Amino acid sequence: MNLDDIGNTPLVELMRFACNGGRLFSKCEYMNPSGSHKDRTYLNIITSLEREGVIRKGMTLVDCSTGNGGAALAWIGKKKGYSIKIFMPEGMTCERKEQIRAYGAHVVETPKESFLVGAVDATKEYVKSKNSSEVYFLDQSSTLLNKLAWHTCGEEIVKALGEYKVVPDYFVCSLGTGGTFSGIAEVLKRHYRDIKTVGIEVDASAPLYAARQGLEFEHRSHNLMGLGAGVLSINTIPNLIDEVVVVDGDEAWEQMRLFVSKNEYGIGPTCGANLLVCEKIAAMQRGLNIVTLFFDSAWKYKSCWDGVYPTYTEVKLCC
Repeated sequence: MNLDDIGNTPLVELMRFACNGGRLFSKCEYMNPSGSHKDRTYLNIITSLEREGVIRKGMTLVDCSTGNGGAALAWIGKKKGYSIKIFMPEGMTCERKEQIRAYGAHVVETPKESFLVGAVDATKEYVKSKNSSEVYFLDQSSTLLNKLAWHTCGEEIVKALGEYKVVPDYFVCSLGTGGTFSGIAEVLKRHYRDIKTVGIEVDASAPLYAARQGLEFEHRSHNLMGLGAGVLSINTIPNLIDEVVVVDGDEAWEQMRLFVSKNEYGIGPTCGANLLVCEKIAAMQRGLNIVTLFFDSAWKYKSCWDGVYPTYTEVKLCC
């Protein structure tokens, strides 16, 4: 595979999942080369920074990740001639760490107590200690190049829906950095005036939901890695999110396992969160057309297929 294989993923209709007379479509981002949607994010970040003269081949690029982003960066970095260093909280799946290392990147695990915020802090300290023009922190959460990467995906969805002769009523998508949601939502809202967008947070760490409900936010450990970092990224654009809902991590894992056992799509647990919410929306009104995403691949979670991250079962996160 090469960099041209990123994107143009299929938009599939989930015939066996549709209910109440509606239609459900999902963009299969897990079919990207490294097995997740993050390939689009990092390809856009790196190529944009190269075009601006900010980075060049031979430099060391660093970022923090729970796994998918790290793998995407490692793969793209290797293809483009960069050294890659990934800071990630300890306790992530062995498949994710092995994948990153297989692409030639170096993994630095940070203490579990501070989760992703701790990985961010460690990354910043590393870059500061180097004080070098040869090291660059990509910081996917804090660059709008993340969100901009997803405009192309949004246009791909619009084109595919046109071929299906479908006008969507809902766009449903879990919120991590928010770049995927916001970039696609910008495009869909431009094409479909009446579309309603629904963002999903994990109930144990839902800062946007808490803010909208007037609740005090507390970040707690959970098992939907990639969501719920405990902070809102600049890529999460609140006015693009019509409604925010929360899901239980265990229920999302169960939905994912059930779906994988009955379908040919090998998807990960955050995809289960998307399916849970799509099912609830479809039950509210007959005949709704819903669009969602399949973010990443089931094989990245085989070592914790029960949905339990042992490292975090007794941890009170401080971030």
